[in-house]
Amino acid sequence: MKHVVVTGANKGIGLAIVKRLLKEYPDVHVFLGSRDCGRGKAAIEQIAMEMGESIKSRVELLELDVISDESVQKAIETVKKNLGGSANLLYGLVNNAGGGGLGGETSGKQTVELNMYSVRRVSEAFLPLIQTKGRIVQVSSGAAPMFLQKCSEDIKELLSNKQDVTWNDIETKVIQPALYISEDATLTEEEKASKVAEKGLGEMGGMYFYGLAKACVNAYTLFLSNQNPSIHMNSCSPGFIETDLTRPFSEKSGRTPSEMGMLPVEKGTIAPIHLLMDDLKGNGRYYGSDAKRSPMHRTRSPGDPVYDGVFP
Repeated sequence: MKHVVVTGANKGIGLAIVKRLLKEYPDVHVFLGSRDCGRGKAAIEQIAMEMGESIKSRVELLELDVISDESVQKAIETVKKNLGGSANLLYGLVNNAGGGGLGGETSGKQTVELNMYSVRRVSEAFLPLIQTKGRIVQVSSGAAPMFLQKCSEDIKELLSNKQDVTWNDIETKVIQPALYISEDATLTEEEKASKVAEKGLGEMGGMYFYGLAKACVNAYTLFLSNQNPSIHMNSCSPGFIETDLTRPFSEKSGRTPSEMGMLPVEKGTIAPIHLLMDDLKGNGRYYGSDAKRSPMHRTRSPGDPVYDGVFP
């Protein structure tokens, strides 16, 4: 039995990933990660209604708040207890939890905390449990290359083509400078934007810190895969999927999600499931929503030629 943890799995793309795993892979047991136990239990009941009560033997609620060190450590102990020792190690981790922020009007710091630091927190906590040739899948976003293609060539190379990139590089050259500028109360919004541009860190506005965080996730995945070559680690975009993150765009525009080109959550599982379950070549790579290798530094649409690794 392959044991897999999926974070943020009580709804949206995470829940859709869990459902596909249970339906299509009878040798998979899923830990359904949910910050809220009530919502997690409701998700499992929904799965049971669709697939039958017997499916509950292969899915287990895992209380997991990815922004809390204490919650992550408790989740680790739960999984270790379930696995019963070194003979049954964890096969995979899908870092799906994330979003525009922590609810309401959120700061850049909160957005980076949820979308980057939490990925690092969960990945490194679960890493010792993952078996040789196991998988870590980071659910990133197409917002990452959209952010990075507006950055300087130095930053593009750092976050997409520097094979020996380190976490210190990512944090001190991208995250900290951007947050420092954005939190400087002495600067106007125009001055902040100007200083960010001067450092080659793209264009502020819109979902700036969401794109920045996801670009850092892609680079971090490369770094972590270099440190742990026996485990397959890759990141991917799920695509433009109708979720709590994207639905507000539809509401503001006055158009339906389908009119805006948003796809159902099931379509958002294509790349994550491929990276978790299929044969792969290479490691530390970024994949598009069509499960094809894609560049980290510029956008690639589904159906376009597969990225050949050439930079820029």
